[in-house]
Parts: sequence; C-alpha cells; structure tokens
Amino acid sequence: MHAAMPENSNLVFDLIDRIAAAEKLEEGHDVLRENLQRFDLKHAAYLGLNIPSERRRRPLIAVTYSPDWQRHYLQSDYVNLDPVVSLGLGGVLPIDWGEIDRSKPKVRKIFGEAQEFDLGTQGLSFPIRGRHGEFALFSINSDVPSHAWGAQKRVLIKEFMVISYYFHSWALRVEKVDQNDYALKLSEREKECLRWSAAGKTIWDTSAILGLSERTVRFHLENARAKLNALSTTHAVSKAISYGVIPLP
Repeated sequence: MHAAMPENSNLVFDLIDRIAAAEKLEEGHDVLRENLQRFDLKHAAYLGLNIPSERRRRPLIAVTYSPDWQRHYLQSDYVNLDPVVSLGLGGVLPIDWGEIDRSKPKVRKIFGEAQEFDLGTQGLSFPIRGRHGEFALFSINSDVPSHAWGAQKRVLIKEFMVISYYFHSWALRVEKVDQNDYALKLSEREKECLRWSAAGKTIWDTSAILGLSERTVRFHLENARAKLNALSTTHAVSKAISYGVIPLP
C-alpha cells in the first residue's frame, strides 16, 4: 500500500501555508505564480462558480494566464464552450486535457488558440463540488514532453488533489462563506488515521504507530472516506485538511 501523500509533500504543505497566509483573493494569483517553478508547471488557474455569497455575484478567479488570454477567453465566451469546464461539471475525476475529444472544430479552435497564447503543452484539471452547491475547477499546465507526461501526471494528481481542495476552501473563507464543521462527523480514530496518512505513512506504518491491525486502519480510513464523500484516501486527506478536520503535518 502506497503512502497517501507524495514524497515531496513538504512542497505541497509549504504551498498550502502560503495560501493560508494570503488575506485577499488577488493575493492567491501571486501565491500560485510564485510557486509554479517549484512544481515544474507553466500555469495554474482556479475558477469558482455559483459561490453562495451575498457579496460575490461574479465567479471567483485566480489565474496565472496572461491578461491577453484571459481577455480573449472572456470575449469569446469560451467558458460556455470549453470542454474542460463541461467535463468538470459532469464528473468528479481529474481531467487530462490530452485525452479530450478534439474532433469538433470549436474544440480544436480553443486548444489551438491556447497553444498560441503559450498555455503549455499539457493540462490537468480537478473538479471540486462544494458543500454549498458551488462548483470549482482547479487547473494546472505543463510543458513537459508527451513521453514524460504520464509519470509527471501521476505525481501531480496526488499533489494537487490536496492543493486544489485547500485553495477552494481558502477562497470561500476569503469570501466570508460559512463552512460546515465536518470534525463532528469523524471519530477520533478516523481523524488519527487520516492525520498519519497526511504525514505520508502507509497503512502498515499507521497500524504500528496506533497499535491497531492493518484491517482496522483500513476500516477507519474507509469510514472517513465515505463520510467525506471522497474517492480515495488521498482525496479524503485533501478534504479533511481543507475543512480543518486535521491539521497540516
């Protein structure tokens, strides 16, 4: 059984610390931009829709794309044509831009123009479905060649499953959106198992630390995953951190 968090989890939690220190949504742009190189990324973007806030009528946006691409994207109404957005609205799994069907001329046009504006050769997006009915999409772009993308993608999915959920939770806090307390739903054992998973421990490690059988640790992690409506232990850890259920390692 692999650890729930990637080997370079220090980078992940350092970025989360920097996000947490930001007090305005505009500062989120800068935090993302300043950390791109550390993750070997070209761009990162966050889009939040249907935010339940009286003070916020427009989408939440924090991106590192060029102002020219942002302007072109808005003027072309691509948010209603972009297959990444439509796939995100209809699913929960990470979306690899390279696997999107580009047989339709409009789709080819969007991706072709994205290349012209230097968005990067590869893309990965994480759909986020919030507790308040909101929807968000966190995307990252890379210039890694195709033959190396598979290995990088596996690492990025683990890293940014956590980062994307935390960024969304932080954006809601900045917008003064009340968030439910999930801590009451999880038992202490479930939170302990999640905490050790967040620290990169395997099920065997956690069983030794807590004096439990591996079967019992799996039971608690599965319960926590179900209560948090998560797809995997990594997903559960990312949600638990973003909701404040467990602290940063």
